[in-house]
Amino acid sequence: MNTYIMGQGLAPGDTIAIVAPSAPLAGEELQKSRIFLETLGYHVVLGKTVTSDWGYLAGRDDMRAADINAAFKDSHIDAVICLRGGYGATRLLDLLDYDSIAAHPKLFIGFSDITALHTALHERCHMATIHGPMALTLGRKTATQYTLRQFAAGLIQPVRQGPFLLPPRTALRGLVPGFVQGTICGGNISVLTAMIGTPYELQGTGELLFLEEIGEDAYAIDRMLRQMEQSGLINRIRGIIFGEFTRCGPRSEAPFEFTVQQIIAQYAERWNKPALMGLPVGHGRQNGWLPLGVNAFIQIENNGKARFIIE
Repeated sequence: MNTYIMGQGLAPGDTIAIVAPSAPLAGEELQKSRIFLETLGYHVVLGKTVTSDWGYLAGRDDMRAADINAAFKDSHIDAVICLRGGYGATRLLDLLDYDSIAAHPKLFIGFSDITALHTALHERCHMATIHGPMALTLGRKTATQYTLRQFAAGLIQPVRQGPFLLPPRTALRGLVPGFVQGTICGGNISVLTAMIGTPYELQGTGELLFLEEIGEDAYAIDRMLRQMEQSGLINRIRGIIFGEFTRCGPRSEAPFEFTVQQIIAQYAERWNKPALMGLPVGHGRQNGWLPLGVNAFIQIENNGKARFIIE
């Protein structure tokens, strides 16, 4: 299996930088998230982009890339959390100093549009990163105790070995039976698909592919999954983990329609690799701490019982 370097866990007094690689404007959520992090015992510094905007972006591309490069290079910063998703991270991929970032591995946390950065760091720096809540998420009233506790624990112990911790009354569901090991990779389907054919696309060779999405219809998810297949990505991976598909529809059967669940099941069966669904990671109310670039295994029994174990 491939080897990726994870940044060290934090201790009270360590410093977290918040940067904005994508969209601007977090409003009062920024202050609330800062208070949350400080309550946990950490110092918080803000990148220049956090209070900037340029159209639908948090500042010009060179400014946003410079924030990320500086946060990794600064020896006084111990972890980097993204402000929010939206759009814009793919515009930075040609501007990042990958050699410097690889020389200063740190916890790097985000999801959604930040999938572009996770993937680029995965491929270019062999860095393990965290698919998890961002500053905007932490500052929202809707942040659940599961999400906040997972986040707080993950900062201290980035890789928790054993079964992936699930919220109460939540269970994983197997789609294709089997047992497979590999390194976790992936993220948002739309972003991963947009990166296909670029120098930064996900290779995923021998890895476990995690997928999540928000606000897409079943036909669009169908199209993107087929593009992943036709690009060769699905041939290269070993297994699939489906996370949250928030505000993706339809959810109920209707004439001349497939539900999102049906599309997922169709592709899992078509690909015929061990696959499970229901991981509480993504744009849903429950957003768990998922380390990318670490080894794990999935085990799915014939009766649909599924296990996801971090090694």
